[in-house]
Amino acid sequence: MSYLFDHLDEVGDILSASPFGLVTDVDGTISPIAPTPQQAIVSPMCRRYLSMLSDKLDLVAVISGRPLLDVMTMVGIEGLVYVGNHGLEVWNKGIPELPARIDRFITVIAQALESLERRIDMDGLMFENKGLTASIHYRNANDTDAARKKILEEGKSLPQINDLRITEGRMVVELRPDIDINKGSALKALIKKHNLAGVMYIGDDVTDIDAFNVVHESGIKGIAIAVASEETPPRLIESADFTIQGVTDVERLLEWLAQSAGR
Repeated sequence: MSYLFDHLDEVGDILSASPFGLVTDVDGTISPIAPTPQQAIVSPMCRRYLSMLSDKLDLVAVISGRPLLDVMTMVGIEGLVYVGNHGLEVWNKGIPELPARIDRFITVIAQALESLERRIDMDGLMFENKGLTASIHYRNANDTDAARKKILEEGKSLPQINDLRITEGRMVVELRPDIDINKGSALKALIKKHNLAGVMYIGDDVTDIDAFNVVHESGIKGIAIAVASEETPPRLIESADFTIQGVTDVERLLEWLAQSAGR
């Protein structure tokens, strides 16, 4: 897979499309992965350049698996579009957007997570209720492979399983409502709502592959960029157009965009 900074001429061509949107994941992309979600901090340089780009581009949005309020507080830039819980929650310039009848899943998710907590007795696990979704983090488990296997096994036997989808990310197993909403559908909605002619999406995890696919299938000028690390699964790299290395390279890319972009 080609390194992005060897192909900036191609990026410049996509950047010329108008209207143009920049959409980025958060954890592992503009924020280094931390031992727990609460310890993660957005890179000050990324925040600075995203703020600058919000005045230069037609759309700057962040999409995260975190709850909407959490990601808004964490990033903390006015004028951005915020998408939380993998597309289930959207804050679009002061207007909240939620799928119809989504509230019923709050109880389903809570009950399922409580059931898993009772069933799984392993050190180092973190059970996170995010309202419309839930995450079981196993990064700090003594045996991460055994922890992942146990979480998946118990998840498949949950009484609520018919209402849920079990997905995975970087050292995390997630419980989501059984509806067709993900980062890809969220990106597709943003492209349509803002009538974009070009888009750049930056992400670091398998949950970003749906968005990469939308970039390639949308019919507009687009570029999908994978933020690589030693944890990066091969299928993420295979789904991307280019790679960069870690949050430091994301800072470099956003700086270049801030210097190159303009209405």
